[in-house]
Amino acid sequence: MGIELSQEQHAVLKETRAVATPAEFQALLDAARPEMDRIVREVMEPSQPISTTVTELRDLYLAVVQYEAPLASKAYGPERRALLRGAIQLLDTANLWFGEGKRTGAYQVRPVDQVIKASRPWRGRLKAFADQAFAFEPDVAEQFADVNTSGTLAEETSDLAMLLRLAKQHQARLAPVGLTEDFLREGSALLDEVSGRDLLGILGLRNREEAMVLRNSIVTYATLLGNEARAAGVNACWDLPEAKRRGSAAAPDEPAPVETKPADAKPAEPKPAEPKPVEPAPV
Repeated sequence: MGIELSQEQHAVLKETRAVATPAEFQALLDAARPEMDRIVREVMEPSQPISTTVTELRDLYLAVVQYEAPLASKAYGPERRALLRGAIQLLDTANLWFGEGKRTGAYQVRPVDQVIKASRPWRGRLKAFADQAFAFEPDVAEQFADVNTSGTLAEETSDLAMLLRLAKQHQARLAPVGLTEDFLREGSALLDEVSGRDLLGILGLRNREEAMVLRNSIVTYATLLGNEARAAGVNACWDLPEAKRRGSAAAPDEPAPVETKPADAKPAEPKPAEPKPVEPAPV
């Protein structure tokens, strides 16, 4: 039997879910960077599965939203809440792209036929939106009906780029009939994949090791912000025992410090075994 999520939990999940495109990830990272540089003094390794940490942080963020008023009275206002929310999004995305998730470090670019096939439902849905929104403007609706007649990757890339531009240009007309931000993100992700761009290269990361350092930095940053939110909650809700208990229970585990060694460091030589005392022979 599945677990039923409350309306508040659904809202938190929507606010803190992973982003779909490198551009969104980079924007979140740029916004977080000043605070990350200020509070992260030592990068930590995860001490538990990152998915577990994300779940715990989301539960903590839900408590932060629910007790917004008392927290605001104790110097934990919208800015700190926004930083925590962004950190959870960054962590969920980094886990998906660099860590335990399905992409495991890079976009898995599919063959041309699979990419074209994957874009068909998205393109068909966009056409349905446009057919309704521009039922009396067939010249506009016709622009959304383009198909990849050649079956080539170049045409698919061109088509998706054009359709995304049109969707954003006419978003105000298309939104009432069903077009959403999630739908646009899905189209952007398809365009990234059909373009064959490597995720690490897009983000300016030179190798897998740099990606893991970035992921661990985000783990550390999100955990520290979670600790701050918990401490603020205990302080602000001192006279609300139930709120204090929620904050404590939702706190993520502390990551373990990463041991950094110089590249040219020599391995430590084993110490010689100490001689054992000689026991007198029995008489």
